[in-house]
Amino acid sequence: MEKTEQILRKMVDENDYMQFLGIELLEVKQGYALARMKYKKELTNPYGMLHGGSLYSLADIVAGTAACMNGYYVTTVTGSMNFMLPAEGTEYIYCEAEQLRYGKHLAVFEVRLKDDKEKLLDSGEFTFFITEHKVLA
Repeated sequence: MEKTEQILRKMVDENDYMQFLGIELLEVKQGYALARMKYKKELTNPYGMLHGGSLYSLADIVAGTAACMNGYYVTTVTGSMNFMLPAEGTEYIYCEAEQLRYGKHLAVFEVRLKDDKEKLLDSGEFTFFITEHKVLA
């Protein structure tokens, strides 16, 4: 499990898109991940709030990383987000992903995005296809 975590942390740390977003993995274990993304002007919409696309990316990446902790790489099948409050006036957005189901072919994760004051901003659910490609090949 520790080796899988190291590989996934390295993947996030070295991926250009994930670095552009500023994603930092804080905790990752089987069925769970917690990460944060710094509020950056480059990620805002015309109103100065973090763009929904950047928040969706954060949620997808964090949930996908948690799903990979089961030992196989995954790809997103579908994802839905409820954007309930604007992401503004905070230094970081925190994303927590928790496993709801991990089957033979599909894994389902719930995500919650919060601000620095732990106010719930967004929630969602992502379904992943579990590939045959092992993280520890």
